[in-house]
Formats: sequence, C-alpha cells, structure tokens
Amino acid sequence: MTMRRPYQIIGILFLLLAAFIAVEALSLRYYTPLGPGPGFFSFWLALILAGLAVIVVVQATFGRTEPMPDHFFTDRTGYLRIGAVVLALVATIYLLEPLGFSLTMFGVCAFLLYALGRQAVVVSLVISLACSFGAYYVFDHWLKVPLPRGVLGF
Repeated sequence: MTMRRPYQIIGILFLLLAAFIAVEALSLRYYTPLGPGPGFFSFWLALILAGLAVIVVVQATFGRTEPMPDHFFTDRTGYLRIGAVVLALVATIYLLEPLGFSLTMFGVCAFLLYALGRQAVVVSLVISLACSFGAYYVFDHWLKVPLPRGVLGF
C-alpha cells in the first residue's frame, strides 16, 4: 500500500477549499480607494492554495510513490487528541461572543495545553493567561482591532 491515494484525496479537498475561498473572495470588494480591499488577499491566497493543491495531486498521481508508514493510522490516544482540538474549535465558535476574546482564548488555550501537552497545570494556566490576555492587548491597543469583549468587558 502506498501514500498515493491519501495525497490525492488531500490535494482534491484543498483544491475544493481553494475554489470555495476564491468564490467567496469575489463577493468582497477587490480594491478600495485606500488600496487593496478585503477580497484582494483572500482571492490571491486562494489561487496560491489551488496551485499548491494541483501540484500535490499531480505529484501523487504521476510521481514516484512512497510506501505507507506502518503507523499511518493513529491509536486511540491520537483520535482523542483530534477530538479535543475539534471540541476546542466548536467551543470557541459558540463562546467567543458571550464570553469575549480573552476569556474564550484563555479557556481554549488552557484546555488544549492540558489535553495535548505534558506540562503541569500551573504552567498551562500561566501560558494560557499570557497568550490570551497578551494577544488581546496587542490587537486592541497596538493594532486597534476591535475584538469581542463579552460580559466582563475584556
């Protein structure tokens, strides 16, 4: 068994994603009086992604194949880690507006560091605190990007 089919599937999925992003980018303004609009970068990034996806599919189809590794499919722990990441993403979607950026990112970072990492709980909490509130400070004060504030106001 070789890695040809998995590479082809991933390449096609990324090509479909690139097409979706390009179509959505065309519905945004490409250029504004101040310069490139919101559709400019997303459209060109979608084209780059599409080009890379085509390269992956072509190489997988016509290139030399490599054997599939013995442990290509993960064990139960790997699937639980994947589930933890998906759960964190879904929680972020639903909690970002009500709790605000800082609290949501603190919770997500703490959860992911605890679930995926091997750090002590205190270390995970300190890193989560620094990342979430530090990122909020950088975006809110330095870059002037409004982020959701939530019920506590930060």
